Amino acid sequence: MRKLPVAIGLLFSVALQAQTNEGTDFYLAFMEHVDRGNNAMVVMITSKYATSGVVEMPLQNWSQAFSVAANQVTVVRLPGAAETIGSETRQTNGIRVRSSLPVSVYMHQYHSMRSEASVVLPANSLGSAYYAITYRGYNQNGIVHPSELIVVGVEDDTEVRIRLSDDTQGGRKAGDQLLVRLNPGETFQVQAQSAQGDLTGTFVESDKPFALFAGASWTEVPSGCSARDNLLEQMYPLSTWGKQFVTVPNAETDFDVFRILASENQTIALVQGQATDTVRLNAGAFYEYRKSEATYISSNKPIAVMQYNVGSGCSGHRVGDPSMVFLNSLEQIRDTVTLYNSSFEAITENYINLISLTADTSFITIDGKPLNSPGTVINTIGPGKSFAYARLPVAAGAHTLISSGCGIIATAYGYGNVESYAYSGGASFRPINANPIPEGGCLNDTVFFDTGLRPPRFSSVWDFGNGDTVQAPKFFRAFHQLGTFPVQLTITDHCLDRKETLSKNLEITLRKALETTGDLLVCQGETVQLGATDLPGARYEWTGPNGYFSSEQLPHLEGVRPEDAGVYQVTGNVSGCATFPAEARVDVVPTPKPDLGPDTLICPDLEGFSMQLAPGDFAAYRWQDGATDPFFDVLEEGVFTVQVWDRHGCTAGDTLTLYQRCPTKWFVPNAFSPNGDGVNDAFRVFGEDILSLDLRIYDRWGTLLFQTNDPSQGWDGRYKGEALNSGVFLWKAAIEGYRRNGKKFTEVLSGDVTLVR
Repeated sequence: MRKLPVAIGLLFSVALQAQTNEGTDFYLAFMEHVDRGNNAMVVMITSKYATSGVVEMPLQNWSQAFSVAANQVTVVRLPGAAETIGSETRQTNGIRVRSSLPVSVYMHQYHSMRSEASVVLPANSLGSAYYAITYRGYNQNGIVHPSELIVVGVEDDTEVRIRLSDDTQGGRKAGDQLLVRLNPGETFQVQAQSAQGDLTGTFVESDKPFALFAGASWTEVPSGCSARDNLLEQMYPLSTWGKQFVTVPNAETDFDVFRILASENQTIALVQGQATDTVRLNAGAFYEYRKSEATYISSNKPIAVMQYNVGSGCSGHRVGDPSMVFLNSLEQIRDTVTLYNSSFEAITENYINLISLTADTSFITIDGKPLNSPGTVINTIGPGKSFAYARLPVAAGAHTLISSGCGIIATAYGYGNVESYAYSGGASFRPINANPIPEGGCLNDTVFFDTGLRPPRFSSVWDFGNGDTVQAPKFFRAFHQLGTFPVQLTITDHCLDRKETLSKNLEITLRKALETTGDLLVCQGETVQLGATDLPGARYEWTGPNGYFSSEQLPHLEGVRPEDAGVYQVTGNVSGCATFPAEARVDVVPTPKPDLGPDTLICPDLEGFSMQLAPGDFAAYRWQDGATDPFFDVLEEGVFTVQVWDRHGCTAGDTLTLYQRCPTKWFVPNAFSPNGDGVNDAFRVFGEDILSLDLRIYDRWGTLLFQTNDPSQGWDGRYKGEALNSGVFLWKAAIEGYRRNGKKFTEVLSGDVTLVR
């Protein structure tokens, strides 16, 4: 769970961090593959450093340590439980990758001519709002291989809201909103109901960061093309979407399929190649088109661009299959990219598409060799041909691209016999759509200003009016008057030759007091609600034991445990001015533990039998028959239950089953007189608690005269209906019963009996 420090006297602005696809902590999940339960799932880990770490499924008790050499790749295979099966159920198969030093992580899922890969974003590059971009599914012989997406929890108690763009297998309809709570390592997969269903445009948001992946179990791109594959790609947070893109056609193919998705209404995108196409979209809507040429895309509002490799049945190339890759905007270029071109699943051709500023091409190396070496074809595009791109055939394995200029963007992809993969080779994932001007602060307190954008690429000018300006990306100052102070920030991107001006009214207010609704005493396992007094316009931050964090005013603690006890602290933030902190203590009463003992055997028929059940010392009791005494006297076998309450009203129960098992008794007489007087007219085994009996009577020549398995049935001295004369006869009895310890036994007895006439 995220910890946010309480800062009295300080205001922390929303800084734009230099986030990339390198990190030390990653979360991911694999979706359902067409070859369900029979596909390989791996993570590929590469780094500029020699480092080590662990790949784990923390909720599945699975982990594997790894080490990776500098500029090399380590591959870790996941168990079959990593594949997510089904729609709209919370599962525990999330994957976490942790390392000592920064690494880049890629994921690959493949089997039998069906493979796909994706870059994995580190936890600090994740966001709390996404749109999904997928593709239509496919129906084969009545089996739907659907469009799908999966959410991966990263922080405790993450409330995720999913607004659907299409009907789902769980019976939800387009436009419905799902609400699910996830903890770290938990996943929630959503699959479209029909083969024509397409979850593109599904909006997913939360109060905390999470990871989102999307694609299709098995599909054809474009629809109607005979070759099919699974699709898999990590979605980028809305805050990282850009307004400028260069699209490069993939090597050897006749055309590629693209989708542009808008995040805001009244979005206008211009797709410029030999001709210019104008695309108008509202939030969540997308435009799909085909291109066989490189294009420069510009828009008035942030957009996402997805590129799809088409199947070999339509591509004009003998190898390849559908794949998808989320394109990085030109605003997200970075200086160094280390990526991995895969050789898994019969991949025979590997390529890298590289994009940079035209002026930077002489400052770029690939595996130590200059980009502009003889034989490399570099093309230009965009306004004034200011951007360059190249399609580079490469060998399978790790590749490092370095720019000493403004930066590069790289995409790795490859083809095999009806196989393909594609993923972004890495970019900067800083939130370029955030306004870094703080919302305010407290009177006479320090207010921090930070764009997160550093020279020499960026320059920042802060204008506070009346000629008061600051030319620095990061600084702080105090305000000694209450009121509203207009601030204007001008950021210049010298690489892209772009200037952006942002403005905001900064509010300076008095620090306010905040109170909680008081200390709480709660029983283990219950749900309790914390509370803070209402301050108009305030944002709240609760912290507590075990890294607890909540941004709600009235958060719930569900299923509390004894270790959740402690002090919970809350601060409010009104226009950037933090309140004084307030505290509430939560004490958790452990669940009572009544103990009736283990299930056992009894024999109420024994002389002097006495048994009393005593669950322990508690404030109140209720037995299965409604009795409320602390003890219960047992008279017979049965199921006994007790519910107890302690002095705090916390309750629990226990159940005991008692089975009657009296020791078996028997008696065999040595004579009988079947004369009809009602006394000893039959010979039998007399006994109690006999489980089974096999009684046989023989004459002295061994002839079987009588046999029974009924303990209540005896021999009347006849054989084949004729009364036998007085004499001595032999008997044999196999008796099954219970010993005094309750264990079963079988004993064979024999003797003689005298028949008296």
